[in-house]
Amino acid sequence: MTHYFSRVQLIARPRDSEWLRDLARHGEAYRDHALVWRLFPGDGLPRDFIFRSTVDNNGKACYFVVSKRAPQIDPELFQVQSKPYRPRLAAGEWLRFDLRANPTVSRRQEGRSSQRHDVLMDAKRSLSKERNMREAMDRVAKDWLLKRAADWGLELRGESLLQDNYQQHRLRRKGHPIEFSSLDYQGLARVQDGERLQQALLDGVGHGKGFGCGLLLVKRVN
Repeated sequence: MTHYFSRVQLIARPRDSEWLRDLARHGEAYRDHALVWRLFPGDGLPRDFIFRSTVDNNGKACYFVVSKRAPQIDPELFQVQSKPYRPRLAAGEWLRFDLRANPTVSRRQEGRSSQRHDVLMDAKRSLSKERNMREAMDRVAKDWLLKRAADWGLELRGESLLQDNYQQHRLRRKGHPIEFSSLDYQGLARVQDGERLQQALLDGVGHGKGFGCGLLLVKRVN
């Protein structure tokens, strides 16, 4: 099945300003979610895309999108560059990767089903006696990624790993509150399994995909 990789830039028009501000009142993550959905109309269809939000050099909202359908372009709202996406990477190749993830851990409480918790906040509670809490939380966040990389067909070079831009998001969708966190990772990795990596690139990794997490971006290192 052919997928598509798109770079989408939001065109801010004066008559759209109030509408965009209204979306943002529900949280920036909700705004991004709603905007990207406009590229893939179809009532009742399941989400078949993943995306990552960023800003361009002019400070305007920009999105990278991987989708199973070609985006339906609204030229009055978006500038879109799209192309077929068929990633083929062989075992042994070195890559530079960039990932915005929703790092979570499942905890079971007595009498209740297991629930997902923010990895960093979970560490803050469970490692409260650590002298350097910042280092402890960074270590837990790094371990979260290292433990999952093999499932995505990657072997990470641990010393190259950078993590920043930790955010806690609170938004409302259809009247219901949603809370999740995001953390950006960058670093070097070697391909272990090309098929697993292809699946991770096309389908995304982890949770929070509907709100801009899970899109794995890679670039070959020459």
